[in-house]
Amino acid sequence: MSEVNLPIALDGLKGYLEERLDERLLDIKKEIKESLGDEDLKLIWMTVDRDDFRDAVKVISEIQKPHLSVASGSDKGDHIELIYHFQVNYSYPGKETAVNLKVHLPKDDPTLPTITDIIPGAIMTEREKQEMLGVDIIDIPDSRRMWLGDEYPEDKYPWRWDDEGMEDISHHPHDAEEAPKEPTAHNPRKRGEE
Repeated sequence: MSEVNLPIALDGLKGYLEERLDERLLDIKKEIKESLGDEDLKLIWMTVDRDDFRDAVKVISEIQKPHLSVASGSDKGDHIELIYHFQVNYSYPGKETAVNLKVHLPKDDPTLPTITDIIPGAIMTEREKQEMLGVDIIDIPDSRRMWLGDEYPEDKYPWRWDDEGMEDISHHPHDAEEAPKEPTAHNPRKRGEE
């Protein structure tokens, strides 16, 4: 294992991840985006199979105990995509780097092992992905619902495109059928307006 000296530069970080994860990496790229502030945004994007997901999180943790911002998730049609957004070099102003770890889960088996034993703060975002996308987070220490009420069906997931019957349980006050006839402070449009 290579020794990591912090702060680690973007090219060094990418090289370290490539060396440590080797053939387990499906894809890795670095990116620098111009920022409105003084420093440009430095990003690493990686994709791994779910069988290599925990190993990738452990490798990121070798660099520095990472800050997990959030795990985002979306329905991509034939699979669920999760992206865990980490920050490294956060102790060094202007040197922070976002490490985004992407994993694809088949819809017929949307399972992923928890990382709460590595990063305890992951529990909130992992619970959200269970509830909203139907991802089964294996060995999560607390799988209770946080966001949806008890009346919400257990087998319906608000962020999934393929769930039928969502319109029967999910209503938005701005839906065409329920939109106010006259504009209000909360909805400046009349029913039927685009």
